[in-house]
Amino acid sequence: MKKIIVAGLVIGLLFTVSSSAEQAVPPVGYAALADFDHLWLYTGKVNTGMFSSTDPKAGNLDMWNFHGRYRGEPVLAKIDGPGCIYRVWSALASGWFKVYLDGSSRPEISCGFKNYLEGKCPGLPGDFSVGRTANYMPIPFAKSIIITAPGFSFPAYYQVSFQTYDKSVPVKSFKKQEAGSGEAYDAAVSKWKEMSGEEGLAQSSNVAEGRDRVILQLTGAGIIRGLSITNPDAPQKSLPGARLELFWDNNPKPSVDVPLDAFFINQPDLRGNWPGGALKNLFVIAGAGGYLSRFPMPFADGAKITVSAPGSKIRVLAIVEKRDSLPANAMRFHAFYRSQEFPESEKKENIFTFRTPISPEKNWVVLEEQGRGHYLGCALFVKSVGTVWWGEGDEMTYIDGSARPQIQGTGTEDEFNWSWGYAVHMKPVSGTLPVVPACKESIVAQIIPALRNKQCQKIRGDNIAYRFRPSDYVPFEKSIKVSYEILGNTFLAPHFLLSGNLSQERGDDYASIAYWYERP
Repeated sequence: MKKIIVAGLVIGLLFTVSSSAEQAVPPVGYAALADFDHLWLYTGKVNTGMFSSTDPKAGNLDMWNFHGRYRGEPVLAKIDGPGCIYRVWSALASGWFKVYLDGSSRPEISCGFKNYLEGKCPGLPGDFSVGRTANYMPIPFAKSIIITAPGFSFPAYYQVSFQTYDKSVPVKSFKKQEAGSGEAYDAAVSKWKEMSGEEGLAQSSNVAEGRDRVILQLTGAGIIRGLSITNPDAPQKSLPGARLELFWDNNPKPSVDVPLDAFFINQPDLRGNWPGGALKNLFVIAGAGGYLSRFPMPFADGAKITVSAPGSKIRVLAIVEKRDSLPANAMRFHAFYRSQEFPESEKKENIFTFRTPISPEKNWVVLEEQGRGHYLGCALFVKSVGTVWWGEGDEMTYIDGSARPQIQGTGTEDEFNWSWGYAVHMKPVSGTLPVVPACKESIVAQIIPALRNKQCQKIRGDNIAYRFRPSDYVPFEKSIKVSYEILGNTFLAPHFLLSGNLSQERGDDYASIAYWYERP
């Protein structure tokens, strides 16, 4: 049954469904990639973590660090179940990738590491590879998992993202012969490919327009499934100075109060620079037809969407699934934005070596929140002011007040599923849009300063990166703090590989937006 509800200047299209029993346990494996409603349902039965090659001595030598050996092979991850591997990343993968499940001495997966990341292993589906660096094929395990990488050679950067579950959560261990079939697999593949379209929602005839400020008021309970916001005079352009506010359940305080362009990962307006001339991923589209969000946004007792854009026309469309009520464990959608300009400080005396302990107190904090919820991901907007690469800082995520980060990465570009800097890529869960130098230097020129070409090092300008976590979302019971070291490459001396003169705080300007769900 469809209902058309008029609120102020906006018409929203609603679909009414009956309440049904919601998930009491989290979905595991392909099921976590097939339906994103688990993101806003809190179960308290999930922990998320990551094994990586990060320097165990808190320095900057985030390579060639393993977690013991198994059968003589270097270990990337060793975890007791029940659980699931949701992401494996590496730069310059080499050697072999092996997965041992539930105490077995025979690997269930044995494939070239590079081929595994690229989704080219015989007998395994390649649908969830996101290029040459990462694979999101789920690997569930009931009792235990050990991942090894025999022959993995220098520099051996890697990350393995995983979840573990309460013993009450049923988990069936991965079997290679079943990896590319079944209803959950088919649904996950279909969901993964949704980034390829769906712009028709933004062209629906159920649209109304306003000027300067538009408010859409919804009543009762429901879930916003799609939110389209455009400038009808010029949908391919941004709305200058526009802000988005989202209110849930008649709360006078907005859960979202952010710049509109930043919410849609388009700050500044660079949508035409993405492959195909538009940004498209599982949750956000910014293209010639305007903006479209597909974050599920539940509310129990009304919702209000406010878009302010002084001097501009505004068109808003909300696709809403009407509910009789929400389950008790339903959370609310939130987003937080911040920005800061830093003084330029590119000086040789400020260089960090590989072994320099770096204080996390200076980290860029994307999100610091008290409460109970699921962290979904973020986007970074960096105006690079120095030469060479800006994104050397490690990700550090602290859960429930931990003194040490439970998730610590190996470099900013690694967190966003890329490596070695200057490449544009756009995938369902991650993407990078960096300033690309006009030329590329040889390795010899990078080592010998006299041969360097300054034009090849010039990357001043605006950079964008995003990463969503639909399967490896981060639950928190009390608090969460997500941060990044603000470090970039500079002054590559002839001896930099030996002395580690690689990075420093250069004065790059940072902005970010974080997305999460939280219990009201």
